[in-house]
Amino acid sequence: MSTEEGKRERVCQECGRVIPRGRKDKRFCSATCKNRWHYREEGWLKGVKTKIVRTLDRNRAILDKLLQEGVTSIEIPDLAQMGYNFDCVTSYHRVRNHDEYRCYDIKYYMSGSRVFRIMRHLFPPQPSVSSDP
Repeated sequence: MSTEEGKRERVCQECGRVIPRGRKDKRFCSATCKNRWHYREEGWLKGVKTKIVRTLDRNRAILDKLLQEGVTSIEIPDLAQMGYNFDCVTSYHRVRNHDEYRCYDIKYYMSGSRVFRIMRHLFPPQPSVSSDP
């Protein structure tokens, strides 16, 4: 058997063309094909992340507007009608007998029918990092 007969041609995973020469484990014929393949494979995840961040931003804007108007308690159906999505929060904790939710820097408690004690959660200042030895 000659060396030519023992070689299998490698083909690009994106376009199907024969991969010229290069490393034995090379999977793509060009950087363009490699980028297209990775974008297609991971693109759906980027879309999901973008949708979640957009929903969180909308939720925070609704809560911020309520705080600016002086509203600290609201019925759940009224908040939902404003466009608030209860499936997207940045954190959840069980505090005593209430469920505490946070959307970035705004926290609130929720009972069976109301969202109450809507307030800004002030984070403590972070210590400054010095570059002096």
